[in-house]
Amino acid sequence: MEVEALFLAKNKKMLKAVKDAEKAALLNNISVLISGEDSFGKELIARRIHSESQRKHKPFLTINTSGTAVDIAEMEIFGWKMDTSTRTKEDKTGILAKTNGGTLYIEDIAGLDDNLQTKLFKFIVEKKYRPLGSTRIIRSDTRVIGSTSKKLSDSVKKGNFREDLYKIFKSIEIKLPPLRELKEDLLPMASYLLDYYKKKYETGYKEFSATAIKFITGYDWPDNLRELSLAVKKAAILSDTPIIQHNDLILDVPSKYSIYEFLNEKLNKYLSDIGEIKTGGLYETIISEVEKSLLAIVLRETNGNQLKSSKILGINRNTLRSKIKQYDIKS
Repeated sequence: MEVEALFLAKNKKMLKAVKDAEKAALLNNISVLISGEDSFGKELIARRIHSESQRKHKPFLTINTSGTAVDIAEMEIFGWKMDTSTRTKEDKTGILAKTNGGTLYIEDIAGLDDNLQTKLFKFIVEKKYRPLGSTRIIRSDTRVIGSTSKKLSDSVKKGNFREDLYKIFKSIEIKLPPLRELKEDLLPMASYLLDYYKKKYETGYKEFSATAIKFITGYDWPDNLRELSLAVKKAAILSDTPIIQHNDLILDVPSKYSIYEFLNEKLNKYLSDIGEIKTGGLYETIISEVEKSLLAIVLRETNGNQLKSSKILGINRNTLRSKIKQYDIKS
């Protein structure tokens, strides 16, 4: 639904992105990099590339390694064989095995650690890999699509990203412009989303007022497509009259329900194979991953100021310092 809204764009930058996505769909075996700001539908574009390619009848799976412990991310991608070194009690099929013939989408590829970058580079070049704890070499015809909100060339210069891996992804890079650069496309996108939500939630007749249109086309939408979609959804469902006013489009502080909805979406991706889990420890694993990500985000926003971060988080500074050490958070 949201990706269809994106493909309505007439802006030159977005038209080029659409054309590049269509070209990428035809090039069945080449890795693709999708770059752009957060919440702008990079995964939607990746899914569109997959669905328009010869791989469309095979699996499309995703992983976000930036919010996942390094060893867990490596196990999730490559799988593992029962072994004392991996501290596992049973074999695990990795994503590369599950996506054989299909597509693996890696969100925030800049977050890959050095070891994962090396293994991913080798896999893309050779189309084979070795699960952790195993001596067996496995082949997988999986296409890899990565996304980033950072400038990877800068990461290469800083030594944080392999140049050879960057060159592989750079061969086809789809650059998505932020919504603030698509002013002429905002109203068609919003109208498409409104029609979708009217039908989905059977809201009856709804249309944007002049003030709502002015708000849609004048606002910068810093959270990009996700924010526009949520705003239109809220207005379609909750507006008291058939005519949507600009106040109906303003998103309040996220409610408990929206946080639940967000976590539900993320955890469903992370635990797509939850049915295979037979051992305990799920609660502690998820809580620690969420806590680590929260602390890292706040520290980043405060430029590493621990005193300010502890006040924002509402925890003791010594507690924060201890958590930073525990999770090895670099600020």
